[in-house]
Amino acid sequence: MELVEAITSQTLESWFNQYYESLARYAYTMVKRQEVAEDIVQKLFIKLWEKRKELEIKGQTKSYLYSAVHNASLNHLNSAKRKNSHREVEEDYSLSGSERTDSGIESKELEQTIELAMQTLPPKCREVFQLSRQEQLSYKEIADQLNISTKTVENQMGKALKLMRSALHEYLPAFIIHILILRGW
Repeated sequence: MELVEAITSQTLESWFNQYYESLARYAYTMVKRQEVAEDIVQKLFIKLWEKRKELEIKGQTKSYLYSAVHNASLNHLNSAKRKNSHREVEEDYSLSGSERTDSGIESKELEQTIELAMQTLPPKCREVFQLSRQEQLSYKEIADQLNISTKTVENQMGKALKLMRSALHEYLPAFIIHILILRGW
């Protein structure tokens, strides 16, 4: 049995490269919508990275990832069922996003897209995001620098990541790898 005590950037990148497509196909078998399936898997990898310090995976990594995708897919389906209006569910599944961008996105184009998405963040949220991702400060260092609580930093980062994920949905696989490379992970 494999025990992973800490998730490193290399580990996450390896898992992403090894499992992303098969996990997305698996999610698709449940949710029947490619865009939703990819979003489920992308959110999983973001959550793994955000929780990397406290996450401990016992057993086979592959089994853990598939179980996580299975549960997230079920949660998505249950959430869709709970919506009162059948029309809302129809709209959710019928929205046709643009085709997934080729995996060979030019780095400059991606950087410009990321920069535009960052400009849409609320000012405090953008400042916290930039200090964390570009200046590589810890949440505690950001809190001290901005004279706010660590919990506020966590909340602002959560909000920033959610907004960035939404704005960069079609670019997300490349965005994740880009952020990992920028951070030298």
